[in-house]
Amino acid sequence: MKPQASREVPASESAIQDFLESYPSPQQARKVLWELLIAAMGSQHADMWTQEVRANMVFFTEQCGELIEAMHARFRPQLNS
Repeated sequence: MKPQASREVPASESAIQDFLESYPSPQQARKVLWELLIAAMGSQHADMWTQEVRANMVFFTEQCGELIEAMHARFRPQLNS
């Protein structure tokens, strides 16, 4: 594979670039995730969720947070160069 001529993020990674520009720190994105989870848990729709569904929502939120951390670690240096 031929190396890229510029230091720009490839087009296939533009969604990642957009995300990292919108949420420059992983803590910002994690905060939004938790706020969404809290709002969802407090909604009327959550009243019909089982304990298992609620636990899965928390697990999913934690996994997304870890994914965000990994994405920042992997791609943030590339965007700053």
